[in-house]
Amino acid sequence: MSDTGRMEFDADVVVIGGGMVGLALACGLGQAGMRVTVVEREMAHPSRSLGRDCRVSAIVAGTVEMLRGLGAWRRLEHEACAIESMRVWDDQRDGGIRFEAGEAGLDALGFIVENSVLAGALRETLEELPSAELLCPASVADVRWRVSAAEVELDDGERLRTPLVVGADGGRSWLRARAGIPVWSHRFGQQGIVATVRPAMPHRGRAFQRFLPTGPLAFLPLTGDLCSIVWSAEDGEAARLMALDDARFLEELQRAFGPVLGPLLEAGERAAFPLRSQLARHVARPRLALVGDAAHQIHPLAGLGVNLGIRDAMVLAQEVADARRFGEDWGGMPVLERYMRGRMPDVLAVLGGMEGFHHLFTSRVPGMGWLRNAGMRLAGNAGPLKEMLMRRAMGLSLPVPRRIV
Repeated sequence: MSDTGRMEFDADVVVIGGGMVGLALACGLGQAGMRVTVVEREMAHPSRSLGRDCRVSAIVAGTVEMLRGLGAWRRLEHEACAIESMRVWDDQRDGGIRFEAGEAGLDALGFIVENSVLAGALRETLEELPSAELLCPASVADVRWRVSAAEVELDDGERLRTPLVVGADGGRSWLRARAGIPVWSHRFGQQGIVATVRPAMPHRGRAFQRFLPTGPLAFLPLTGDLCSIVWSAEDGEAARLMALDDARFLEELQRAFGPVLGPLLEAGERAAFPLRSQLARHVARPRLALVGDAAHQIHPLAGLGVNLGIRDAMVLAQEVADARRFGEDWGGMPVLERYMRGRMPDVLAVLGGMEGFHHLFTSRVPGMGWLRNAGMRLAGNAGPLKEMLMRRAMGLSLPVPRRIV
């Protein structure tokens, strides 16, 4: 596709959805000098808990490198809390496993970042890119796919003609539905309860995950010695917990988590969301690609969702930038198939792994608890295996670009 041909288009890529993944994609494309337009319905208004965003993400070490490459990490690192170690254990049993950053030769396994902070840093980065724009508030009224272009019609009547439209509009993706792409979906029958809590003892950069019979409970370190919790509970139990007053909820939380951080002194406002996993049957079609939750959703027990999405964004941005460099049509299936081949092994491995872990740790089959704990003890004592698992979970061994060139 020649430079003259490109002038027929209003944008090289139109991204529908201005959340963390859509913004990361736009930053990568803009970094490569491509004309990218992001369409977002409205700025997110985060739910606050003890003054912090209820929703946080565990940004693994590999994703930190990508955010550095995009130029966004320097804008948020002072608000990110390093995870220096992580302890995982199964209810009240003896088995457990501990991961230390030093075992992988790193200062931190990753960082806990409030979603609104990460999105804000990416927006600031995007604003400095001359070839990128964010339309917000703006809604898409319709998309029509032609042989040589996609036509995006906005609610104000403006039309954008582009070689490629990307859906980054979340698990209930409007664009995916408009394209008639079905999804494979599994509802866990659980809610994820999120809140900020204040423990009596400092967390010292430690993250904790305890597997209860009804689902995992995670305590994630925040700056200021606060912790963000994600408590997965079956629907009926979640409804009961959400209906408790603050004092009773804190008592239940203390009983479930135990004395690891001493008495829990305070819990902020709570929010709950349904837990599901899903996978789009088609991640790409001619002139259409899906990234992030629009393409796949996973159980949050390992906190890998946004990392998967940012990896999608970086791989797609690099494929599109390479296609332009070599005169290819980046909205055509040869380019988009390379994106799919680059991402599906990682996505399917994480999706399958999270499904397996969920069933393993919620199974009530007699003897399963003993097997789980034996497995954790074995993994904890197997140095090379443990290091391999850590590097894989941190995204350090994946073929994903750290910077778009």
